[in-house]
Amino acid sequence: MDANINSFLNWSQNQLAQAGVLSPRLDSEIILAHTLKLSRTDLRTQSERVLNESEKNLAKINVERRRKREPVSQIVGHQEFWSLEFVVDRNVLTPRPETEILIETAMNCLSPFPSNILDLGTGSGILAVVMAKEVPDCKVSALDVDPKALNIAKENAVRHGVADRIEFICADLRKGNWPGVYSMILSNPPYIPSADIQKIMPEVQNYEPVKALDGGLEGLDFYRDIIPMASDRLEDSGYLIFEIGHTQASEVTTILDNFSCYQNVEVIQDYSGYDRVIKAQKESSNG
Repeated sequence: MDANINSFLNWSQNQLAQAGVLSPRLDSEIILAHTLKLSRTDLRTQSERVLNESEKNLAKINVERRRKREPVSQIVGHQEFWSLEFVVDRNVLTPRPETEILIETAMNCLSPFPSNILDLGTGSGILAVVMAKEVPDCKVSALDVDPKALNIAKENAVRHGVADRIEFICADLRKGNWPGVYSMILSNPPYIPSADIQKIMPEVQNYEPVKALDGGLEGLDFYRDIIPMASDRLEDSGYLIFEIGHTQASEVTTILDNFSCYQNVEVIQDYSGYDRVIKAQKESSNG
C-alpha cells in the first residue's frame, strides 16, 4: 500500500501515542524528517510525496525504535543544546534544556581576566564546548571516567571548532585526581537517588547510562565528594557551579556550608521555577 508523507505521519503519530510517547506528532515529524533527510518544513510542503519502499521500511524501523521508547536523540544521533547540535549515543546523557541555566550562571560569573575552567563529568561535552565557544580566551579541561563518553565529547568539540582549546582528561572525578587549578569548576553530576532510578521514564532508564544518573542513596554522593576536593583546585574567588535535582537545594547548600572556604552560596531557579543550579565562591586569602 502506498503511503505519502502525511498519511505516514498520521500512522506514526497513532503508533507512538498508543505506546505512551508524550509528544507523538513532534517525534513522528523529527523521525521522518531524519529518515528522508528533509527538514520538518519540507515534510509540510511535500506532504503528498509518496514514500518509496526503502524509505517506508527504514521509517517504520525508526518508528518502532521510538515505540519501544528509545529516545529520539539516539534515533537521529544528535540533540540541540544552546542552539547547537551535539552528537549523542547510549554512552552519554541526552542534553536537557534546563542545563542551559548552568551555562547562563557560569557566564554571569566570568571575571574580566582569561578563565581556566574545569568541567567535571563532561559526558557529551556540552558544558566544555559551549564555554569554549562562548568565551574565546578561556581554557577548558573536560574530565570523564568513561573513554567512550570522552570520544563523543571530542567529536562535539571538533564539530564546533573548539577542540584545540579543550583538554580531555580520562579520570575518576570522585578520586580528586584533577590536574591544575581553576577559576571555575562546573559539574552536572549524577543526582538521582538510587531507588528512584526504576521510577524514571523508560527513555532514560533503559537507554541512558545509569552511572551518569545514579547519585547514591540520597542522590548526594557526588556533591559530598566534589565539594571538599574542589576547594583545593579553585583559585581564590573562583566559582564552583553545580546542577542539582529540584528538591536538593537545601541539602547541597548544607554540604557547602560545612566548608568555611565557600561563600556567596546562591540557588538559581530554572524557567519553570524549580531550583536547578547552585553556585558558591571560594573566599579570597586576602579576605
